[in-house]
This record gives sequence, C-alpha cells and structure tokens, in this order.
Amino acid sequence: MKQETIAVTGVSGVGKTTLLHRLAKLIDFQHVTGGSLIATARNAPLEARDVIRYDNLDENQRLLIEGFVLTRDQNSNLVIMDGHVVIDDGNRLSNISSEVFRALGVSVMVHLESEPERIAANRRGDTSRSRPFYPSDILGQHQAISRAQAKAVADILGIPFHIVTHNDTEQLARLLVARQPL
Repeated sequence: MKQETIAVTGVSGVGKTTLLHRLAKLIDFQHVTGGSLIATARNAPLEARDVIRYDNLDENQRLLIEGFVLTRDQNSNLVIMDGHVVIDDGNRLSNISSEVFRALGVSVMVHLESEPERIAANRRGDTSRSRPFYPSDILGQHQAISRAQAKAVADILGIPFHIVTHNDTEQLARLLVARQPL
C-alpha cells in the first residue's frame, strides 16, 4: 500500500475543516490539522493551537513534522493535512518553507478559497478559536498571498496544485479517489 499525503491549505477561517468533514462523508482518509500536530508534539492541549501560532515559527514547523510522524496512521491510504502555507502571527504573514511539505511527503497541494466576506463572517462566528480580526479586503489580500505561496510550494516540489471552493467537495473526492492505486 502506498500512502498519499494531501495538503489542504487556505487562510484561517476559510473553512478547511468544514470542507474536510463533508469530504469524509464521500471518501475515507485520516484528517490531521497543523495545530493539532504541533500540540501533539508539544504534549499540549488542542485548545493551545491558537496561542502556538505566536511561538517560534522554525520550532513550530519542526514540531509539526514530529507530530505528523507521531500521529500518522500507517494503515490509512490517504492522509489529509489541514493547515497553512502562511502563518499570521497578528503582526505579519510568514511563509512556510516548501521543505516542511517535502518532509511530510505531500503529493498534492489543494488551496481552499472563499469570498473574503464569508471568511470574515466565519472568523467572527467561531467563538471556539482566537484569531486576529481583519476586514474583508485584508482577508482577500491574505488569501491571495496564501494562494501564491501554496502554488510556489507545489511548483518547488513538482506536485499538482488545485484551487477549490466549498462547492467543489464532490470534485475533490473524485480527484483524490482517482489518485489511489487499485
């Protein structure tokens, strides 16, 4: 069995986890999040994931890889990592190196996008998370930066890059099933 790792990226609040919950009704995969992987490697509670973003970026990326090794189900054909290609620490956006995605064995980069107004509404409505608030125009800029970084990572790694929306769940399922060996 060849395990495949897919990265589903996008700005915070775009709805990556929601999309993956809907996708899980169509295909079988292990779902891991960047924040949960870092928390696992730190032996920290999952609720700490929003505070973790303000810690040392290089250390967090090392911990993300370590958490992936600890968490990955070797028996799963497909692992989907729900995370970011840019990190917002509240002051600036920092790009995540393509080497992190290489270390995770990512074979497809998917970037989830939505209208900036919807992202802003999602962020305002999610009281379980602690994220910086930005107006829609800034979130649109962040989304464009995230898309460019996801594309750059895919190009560096020589892997496919796809942009999807919440309306593309079935299309994404077909794409991922087609990649699975018979």
